[in-house]
Amino acid sequence: MTTEPWEDYYDNYYADNETESCDLKELHHAHWILPTLYSVFFVVGLIGNVMVIIVVSRRTSRRADVFILNLAVSDLAFVLTLPFWASSQAQGGNWPFGTFLCQASGFTIAVTRCASSHLMAIMSVDRYVAVIRGTKVHPLRTRRCSIGACCVIWTVSVLVGCPSLLTREINAKTSACVDSANTSLSLGFRIGVVFLTFVFPFAVVVFCYCRMAKYLWNHFGRQVNKGRPRSRHSWLRIVTCVVGTYCFSWLPFNTLNTLWLMGKLGADLPCSAWVAIHQALSPAAALAFANSCTNPLIYALLDVGFRRRAQLALPRLYLTCRSLLSTTSSTMPTTITSVESTSTYTGNR
Repeated sequence: MTTEPWEDYYDNYYADNETESCDLKELHHAHWILPTLYSVFFVVGLIGNVMVIIVVSRRTSRRADVFILNLAVSDLAFVLTLPFWASSQAQGGNWPFGTFLCQASGFTIAVTRCASSHLMAIMSVDRYVAVIRGTKVHPLRTRRCSIGACCVIWTVSVLVGCPSLLTREINAKTSACVDSANTSLSLGFRIGVVFLTFVFPFAVVVFCYCRMAKYLWNHFGRQVNKGRPRSRHSWLRIVTCVVGTYCFSWLPFNTLNTLWLMGKLGADLPCSAWVAIHQALSPAAALAFANSCTNPLIYALLDVGFRRRAQLALPRLYLTCRSLLSTTSSTMPTTITSVESTSTYTGNR
């Protein structure tokens, strides 16, 4: 029986009486399709999020960049765990990396999952306040408050991830990295984690965007129809794409995960339902993990300012890496003069 990183969010299912009589077969070719997908997500996510961090960190004076930078750090930490899970999946669930990396990987996934969802929620609230208040300065929309909000989010996320350090272990029979806790209390805690890391942030996002859509339609619908320039609202389109992609990616997994946990807590599910949920969790998890590499692509496609700054950062990154690897060169690479550009998303609005 194989195990995957998404098993960090529910119990060791093959040890339970409820599913022993069900033939929980794996999807065909999952042993090579999923490792391949995880490897692609790792490469794209690593390059993309490192680029976002390099580009955005040069503009830390902008308040909105605080959220972007923290989100990129969260996604980067997440993708760094994927090579371990890809290797484990390719070996039929065997975890050859030891208990420490088993616990560290589960902890990292739990922390970054919580941090990303709440960063999406706080970004939606920030955009909502910006739309409703317009150009008026709001006392909470300052860079200091943004940094404080991110600190609170990371603190809560670390606390949510701490149980993984205590319950993750390598199964003696299967050599798989699994969560050993299998009590009603632990299952209830995991349902609470689903609520905290998805249901609550998702509700905040839906509320903010419904209110924003109504406000923009009432106040700007006619002007837009008459040909009013939409460039001033391009930042809103980018945030909408980022948040919408996150919700779309994680909704299937969280829905299936909740059904599984409810079944473990006593809900009457037929064997066919167990099998369907079990097989659907693999592609749902792959879809969720793809989100870790989508944000840089959204910035590159929709944010002209980000593209310009990335084009300037690429030669710098290349020259820096070459100078670090070179053992013969005694001079530093020539610095490329930066051209100031305006980012539609990272504007201090």
